[in-house]
Amino acid sequence: MERNTLTINLMEAQLVGQVFDFVVDDVVFQKIDGLVTKGNIKSHVVCQKAEQTDFLFTIHSEGTVCVPCDRCLSDVELRIDTTDELKVKLGDTYEDDGDVLTVPSAEAFLDVSLPIYEFVVLSMPIKRTHEPGKCDVVMMEEFSKHQAARSSGEGTENNESSNGSDGEDAQPHDSRWDALAKLNH
Repeated sequence: MERNTLTINLMEAQLVGQVFDFVVDDVVFQKIDGLVTKGNIKSHVVCQKAEQTDFLFTIHSEGTVCVPCDRCLSDVELRIDTTDELKVKLGDTYEDDGDVLTVPSAEAFLDVSLPIYEFVVLSMPIKRTHEPGKCDVVMMEEFSKHQAARSSGEGTENNESSNGSDGEDAQPHDSRWDALAKLNH
């Protein structure tokens, strides 16, 4: 059964072994206002342990998210499939120390939207780009123009010093960098 709200009542009797199925969609991603703005993730949450104030949940999330491509900035769709553990305890105030999420005892409701979001983001590849040749053509043409201008020296200050001399204060050429410069061409 899929639930519309992404909360779990920690005071529910017989919580151990219970299964919660959630859908994390565009509305949830936009409320979080992070790197991911669109997506459709189905999360399967199982309570592994529930002892007085300590809980352990296993969260399996699967689906797709859209993030800006690192190369062309247009949306790239990434496939997500991750299984993580979430340790929760009841306490006085809300606190997330990285290892354990503390939920106020007075509330006793765990909102799993942010932990699921964090697990999704952590499972994404470091380099988020389209397949070769699939980037936005217009953006890649602009990028190529600017890259060519940088490597040819256009758009940079000329080597004359600010006092108008003919390059007397210019940095000497270091030939050790020539091999690296050839890689840009």
